[in-house]
Order: sequence, then C-alpha cells, then structure tokens
Amino acid sequence: MMTLRKVLIIDDEILIRKTTALLLKKLNIDAVTAANGMDGIAMAKAEKPDYILLDVSMPAMDGWSVLERLKADDNFNKIPVVMFTAGDFSLSDKLAAEKGAAAVCRKPFQPHELLKILDDLNKEAGHA
Repeated sequence: MMTLRKVLIIDDEILIRKTTALLLKKLNIDAVTAANGMDGIAMAKAEKPDYILLDVSMPAMDGWSVLERLKADDNFNKIPVVMFTAGDFSLSDKLAAEKGAAAVCRKPFQPHELLKILDDLNKEAGHA
C-alpha cells in the first residue's frame, strides 16, 4: 500500500498519539510522537519524518503556529502536514489550504479515513 518510512504525530491527547502510532506501526510505518508544538518541532528536526500529523487545538502553541514554523523552515517546508481537527471542518480546511497543509482529517476519525489520506498523499508524491 504505502512506502512511508516515518510519520511524526503531534497531538496533546495521549490516546490519539498512542492509537495512531499503533495503527501506523501495524503497517510497518515508524511512528514517533510529541505531546506539544515545541516538542513536535524538535522531533521534526531530530527524526526527519516523511509526513507530519498535527493537531490544530493544543495548549501553549496551537497546530497553526507549528505549521507556520515548519513551513517557514527550508528543512521542513516540503514535508506534507495533515491537520487533525475536532472543530469547524470547513474553516480548518480553508486555513489548512492557506497555510500550506496537505490535508485535514476530522477527529474522531476511523483508521481507514487516515490511511486513505496518507495513501492519496503518497500517490501524489509518486511513492505508490
């Protein structure tokens, strides 16, 4: 299905981090996690992931701020970022497009929904 090697999950909800990481690991995709935006940026630098799954709503530094920092850095601006949101999906979709996110995934999500997004992005990148 996918040829991804590593995905970084940045989400303050431990259940989301753990279940998403487990789902990816079952597909032989290395999943690394961070519980907040600052740790997420540090993990992106250290781990150099193929994709980043980023929660919109987090304390201290929200997902939009993290996305802006990642997109402003030449080391990360080519990494596709999928925004997780439990909020207004249409607003998030618009903001995601404006700020350079590759896709939006509504929480709570079913595993097949996230896998389809990643698979579609992988195909767009020519890795299918």
